[in-house]
Amino acid sequence: MELNDKTYHFCVDHVFVFDGYFNDHKVAESVVKPTMNRPRLHPYFGYTGPYSLSGPTGSTNNLGFGQSQERRVPFGAEPNDFVVFIFGASVAGNVVSPPQGGPPIQGLLQKLPQLKDKNVIVFSMAQGPQKQPQPLMELAFLLAMGQHIDLVLSVEGTVEFTSGLANFEGGIDPIFPPSDVLGVLGRELTPVDSSAAGFYEMAYHLSRDRAAVKYYSKLVAESKSGLGFLTNRFILAYYARCLNDDLANYEGAVTQKDDRSETQKWTDIQKLLSLDMAVSVTKDNVLESIFQTWLRCSDMMKLMANATGATFVEIVHPNPYHSKKKLTPSETAVLAAVPDTDYFRRGSVQGYSLIEQRTDMLKSRGIITALTLFDENPDTIYVDSTGHFSRLGETILGKFIAEQVGMRLGPNGRQAGTR
Repeated sequence: MELNDKTYHFCVDHVFVFDGYFNDHKVAESVVKPTMNRPRLHPYFGYTGPYSLSGPTGSTNNLGFGQSQERRVPFGAEPNDFVVFIFGASVAGNVVSPPQGGPPIQGLLQKLPQLKDKNVIVFSMAQGPQKQPQPLMELAFLLAMGQHIDLVLSVEGTVEFTSGLANFEGGIDPIFPPSDVLGVLGRELTPVDSSAAGFYEMAYHLSRDRAAVKYYSKLVAESKSGLGFLTNRFILAYYARCLNDDLANYEGAVTQKDDRSETQKWTDIQKLLSLDMAVSVTKDNVLESIFQTWLRCSDMMKLMANATGATFVEIVHPNPYHSKKKLTPSETAVLAAVPDTDYFRRGSVQGYSLIEQRTDMLKSRGIITALTLFDENPDTIYVDSTGHFSRLGETILGKFIAEQVGMRLGPNGRQAGTR
């Protein structure tokens, strides 16, 4: 590493720049920014994004869900506030922040007669492709923190069945979070065979060196004397050399040949993430089991919400693979990309068939099915093969949700029939 008296440049995970050595120059902001579309393991939610992310790559709230939200859970509520937490997968997240330019649910709820004089606050707990019981765990987490909630709004459907089916066919129980996300995270956590000699020792030294470089970089920048600057810079140079050496050793270990089969790698990931619990369902009853799990979680969310004085509204959003809508050419083209044998199409068709067959039973529990919402609309609604909506679709669904919420709120903004 080359050093001179006036300028020092160092780059590892971050870029720091120091000009001069007698004053108050600050550490430059990292040029490596995390992105909200890279989930990470979460001890309660299965996975989530980075907390409080803000930047050109996207924004997350302080719990890691995609949304630009200044409030930090748990936050207090003023007498005139109406606090809404929305749960579900990507469709629910798009209700909060519509990517195609539809109206956000916050503004639609604000227009309800019961809420026109209220300050409506919407906090997203939605992310793709999460499914039950993740939202149930999230609501329990919020209530455990003491968060005040007036409306629990759950927008669910497709992913319950598609991800549950993918789990089962991947050899893990459908009750766990989606295997397509956990599998990627597991691979990132096991870059080499965990039995490799010295791997954990290498990882420790690498972590130590990075921490030391960051610490002494800060001391260099904050040095108030020439002697202090030179001392800290000397130590920094030492740890920088250690980091270079340890990083080379680590990368050598990571790139070593891994003779494990893909099946064995997946088995190791399951053990690492505690997903190796015996599967409790069979091929013959997997969709029914997923349906019943979803139903139980819905019941429990409603009980928890009502027990704390919150209104609970659950809506099943439309699905293009189980629909009577006359598809436009663009819709036909994007949906044709998913073959009949794919788990996403099979899960959608079979799962929504169950919902349609049991509409009356769901209605008796207060669950609102919007399966036919787009059936008579001749315009393009579906913009991709996973069933996300155009601006028109976002508008229709958003207005429908707000209308359903309005029907369940009394004149004081509380649940109809309560004081």
